[in-house]
Amino acid sequence: TLLRSSLAVSVTAVLLVHNSCDVWNPKAIRSAMGATFRIPIRRFDTFDNLIDFLNVDCGVNTKERFYAATMDVAEEEGPETEKVSASSSPAYYEVGWAYNNDNNANLGGSNPAVLCLGKEGEGLHPEIREALSKGNIKSVHVPMEPGSMESLNAAVCGSVVLFEYLRQKRVYGTYNDDL
Repeated sequence: TLLRSSLAVSVTAVLLVHNSCDVWNPKAIRSAMGATFRIPIRRFDTFDNLIDFLNVDCGVNTKERFYAATMDVAEEEGPETEKVSASSSPAYYEVGWAYNNDNNANLGGSNPAVLCLGKEGEGLHPEIREALSKGNIKSVHVPMEPGSMESLNAAVCGSVVLFEYLRQKRVYGTYNDDL
């Protein structure tokens, strides 16, 4: 599902770290409906190697443009419209996936964004959680109605964010591959 969604919105590549899903598993290949062979996929031995690749080879400012999907929420309206602060995680639609954080269109693709998803059932790898706690990367979440569900599965969460990226590309006219 995520490979299909990634291909549908024209992401640049899918990057995997150790202990990620096996995209070459026959069931995964079958469910990807050919996307496995149409989008660049690269695996990294360590999270640090991934960060180095993104910073050095891809020009990603990982402290500003690397977002890990979490269940944390940011300030939301409380029952009597007061602000309730739970953490600093913005909702997925508050992130400039296809534009720079100052709301200028990312027309040159010089400020690409990265979305990181955890493993189904396990969530984010401890290395990624540590990077979040140190402020080396940011978090993002998909808001849900309180008490409705504990969480979304990784494919649904990732697809929701990916299609927001596509929406922003269309609104801001940034048809470069910068995610």
